[in-house]
Amino acid sequence: MIKAYILILTYVGNLKAVLEEMRKLENIESIAVVAGDYDIIVKAKVNSLEELMELTDKIHAIKGVKRTNTQVIEKEIET
Repeated sequence: MIKAYILILTYVGNLKAVLEEMRKLENIESIAVVAGDYDIIVKAKVNSLEELMELTDKIHAIKGVKRTNTQVIEKEIET
């Protein structure tokens, strides 16, 4: 199982529409709207890097998405 954070930058005025489309996608554990350099952080859970690439391709295809940055999780630490 591969987990990753996908940081998403949207075009101004498109956040709500992007969120609506992202909720339809599979393999997403959570979606967070954040302040800072990106607008959305998605936590994804997939079976392979190929599936992760397919998911990011689907995110790129959403109208209003400007750019993504994918960070594969190497290790999660419970507190």
